[in-house]
Amino acid sequence: MRPESALILGGGVAGLAAAYRLLQLAPQCKVTVLEATPRTGGLASSWKCEDFTADLGPHRVYTELPEIKALLPELIASEQAMTVTRRSELLLDGHFYRYPVRATELLRVMGPRRMAALGWSAVAAKTSAPFKNATTYEEAMTAAFGKGAYRLILEPYTRKVWKTPPTELHPEIARVRVSAGGAMRMLKSILSPRSKGQAAPSALSSFTYIRGGAEGLVLSLQRKVRELGGVIETDREVVGFETTNGSVRAVHIKGEPEPRTADLFISTIPITDLVRQLSECHPQDTAIRAAGGLQYLGLVLAGIALRREVMTPNCWLYFPGEELIFNRAYEPRNFDPSMAPPGRTMPVFEVTARWNDPLWQASADDTAKAMLADALKLKLFREDEVEGVFALKVKHAYPLYTLDYQQRLADINDYLSDFDNLLSTGRQGLFNHNNMDHSMLVGMRAAETALASKDNAAREWYESLDQFSHFRIVD
Repeated sequence: MRPESALILGGGVAGLAAAYRLLQLAPQCKVTVLEATPRTGGLASSWKCEDFTADLGPHRVYTELPEIKALLPELIASEQAMTVTRRSELLLDGHFYRYPVRATELLRVMGPRRMAALGWSAVAAKTSAPFKNATTYEEAMTAAFGKGAYRLILEPYTRKVWKTPPTELHPEIARVRVSAGGAMRMLKSILSPRSKGQAAPSALSSFTYIRGGAEGLVLSLQRKVRELGGVIETDREVVGFETTNGSVRAVHIKGEPEPRTADLFISTIPITDLVRQLSECHPQDTAIRAAGGLQYLGLVLAGIALRREVMTPNCWLYFPGEELIFNRAYEPRNFDPSMAPPGRTMPVFEVTARWNDPLWQASADDTAKAMLADALKLKLFREDEVEGVFALKVKHAYPLYTLDYQQRLADINDYLSDFDNLLSTGRQGLFNHNNMDHSMLVGMRAAETALASKDNAAREWYESLDQFSHFRIVD
């Protein structure tokens, strides 16, 4: 396929990476990126709160993907890259543990009897059903860590984050996030502690961060697209499609009288919205039902401006206890001091929500006030140090992997294969919980598939999605 024109629907990192790759491989193609919001970046954009800046969840620069490793030096100048020492804590039974949790600290705080029970629970898990045979998230996590650790930490945190019973979640959530050897390594460290001079593994001890936040990567991608002749337009919300003879002919943009035509369309629109809009001109009951059963979780952020240097020295804080409204907090100035003015800081607290929950339907300001109240209960800071509270809702934060989500996706992908010049990609367009580097790669691969296709680019794309099954989430 050698398109003369292409429309990229969505200006997050997947859409921008797709545009960049198209322009590299097909410089004759007129490429236009249409972003629905006033700014590009999607989940990698920055949140500006007066003098403070925060990511929508901090984005480390880390990848195991060769293509992205080769690309990153083009996008991140050496002076932009910062090495940050990782420090995180998890609140459990009133005690803040260093996270990832160290077995020695568990032993010291919980005592040998309780720790032994957790250890033997992990041993028992290894002799029962294997991790790979799990049919639910609960089975997978129990197989990985044992019933003791699962019930203590993982079960309540899972319910809290995913707003779903763990027995109703697909084990894929565990596969992309968990190393099944984790519990045994923890147990081994109790039974065979390191000698005093022996260092702990350093894989999680530090990471690279982009000075000023992840939006620096977005701006670099934008610049690359424009340097190659691409056009990026914001405030261009797609509200409908025109199809003919198995192809997409045009898209309708909110507020524009005439449709936009192109030879190729690469979409990062949430896949449920994409099916809904396509169904208006090309309905199919199976796809409509499948899309109706896929759910995204929303995210509410509360940025609490404080008149103090730091709230804690941590990058992340985790709160599995269901008595607190928030799931996690992060402090941007501990990633990059320039993200807050001198002598002040703005920790950001997060809570996930289903769209039909009162938590989501309440105003963002009200939810942020509830998070402030819980933070004050923990005495993380004093009330007289609070200068202000900022609130933000992110509607499509996480795809929810329920037990039937894979079959629903298969039905949708089969339907989308009918449109030979439309490829859905990215975190939202593939309903794939992934990291920033993964999103860039799936955008690039969509562009490559379209250009290499000699027949139905869409069908070739959806039949090739197993190539991304090795993705793992890195926290």
